[in-house]
Amino acid sequence: MSNTKYDQRKDLHLWFGLSYAAFLVMPRVAMMEMPKEWQEKMAELLNQYDETIDTSAFGVKGCRVQALTGEGKLMKMPDELLNYRHPSPEVKAQLLLPHED
Repeated sequence: MSNTKYDQRKDLHLWFGLSYAAFLVMPRVAMMEMPKEWQEKMAELLNQYDETIDTSAFGVKGCRVQALTGEGKLMKMPDELLNYRHPSPEVKAQLLLPHED
C-alpha cells in the first residue's frame, strides 16, 4: 500500500468533472492575468505536451470553440474574452476571483 496521500489538485480527471467533455478550453486573456511564474510553468507544460502528442493524428488540423449560455444555448463569444491584446482594467478585474488572505 502506498503512503502517498491523494491530492485532488493533481488529479487531471477532476477538471472534466462528471461530464462527457473531451476538451479543456482556457481563454488566453484570462491566462495572461496569471502570475509570470505560472505562465512560464504553463508554457513549459504545453511544450512538453506538444513534444509528446501528435495533435494532427486522425487528420485533425484544429478545433473551434463556441460559447454557451448558462442554459446551454449558443451565444456570441463575448468581446472581453476575445480581446487578449488590450483588455481593459475592468475586464482584468472581473476575471480574477477574490482571494482570502
